[in-house]
Amino acid sequence: MFIEYTFTMDDGKVLEYFVNFERPRQAILDKKLYPAWTTLGFHQCSNCPLKQEEYSHCPVAIDSHDIILGFKEILSCKEVDIHVRTPEREYFKRTDAQTGLRALIGFVMASSACPLLSHLRGMAFYHLPFASLDETVYRMASSYLLDQYYIYQKDGDFDLEFAGLKQRFKEVQTLNYHFLERIRAACDADSNLNVLATLFTISSMLSLSLEKHLKDMEYLFNKGV
Repeated sequence: MFIEYTFTMDDGKVLEYFVNFERPRQAILDKKLYPAWTTLGFHQCSNCPLKQEEYSHCPVAIDSHDIILGFKEILSCKEVDIHVRTPEREYFKRTDAQTGLRALIGFVMASSACPLLSHLRGMAFYHLPFASLDETVYRMASSYLLDQYYIYQKDGDFDLEFAGLKQRFKEVQTLNYHFLERIRAACDADSNLNVLATLFTISSMLSLSLEKHLKDMEYLFNKGV
């Protein structure tokens, strides 16, 4: 399974990224081949379970560093044409660079080998570019409930109160905060900073007001009442 993003600027510049869902890598990589800010110890997330003696680099940083460097001089407010191709369908949208970069980075992060983001792999596999906040809430809640179903099938303790989902949002919020510090060391323009700041805001918002968002969607399930 793959995702292909093509960004076409009005000045003719084109950025293309072909990202496979499966990206196996060794735990120890040659540090001379990657920027210093991709090493695991560089602004390592405070909740990261990986150990520096076992892993040389941050999985998310390794997977996204080419994308981040490609957008280093592209301003977030710049209007671009974005074409997204998956094995099933294609998407097109003319919008600001930040919106497209957020969608691409979101896919890369969710499909990376980061253990804190492993619960997002299902959503990444069924990637939806340019998702709205409501679509994100719906997809995350649905994905979480499916996860709980599989736990139930194995006689585990399942959660219908979304306590675990709220905790996941908090974990991602912490991860985004520290990853933003990595990006600050790599970028001159504001696109990458804004996109991570936006992801940070979304995870923070959902961890604090998940019930409200779910309540707002309840009318979809009233079955004509």
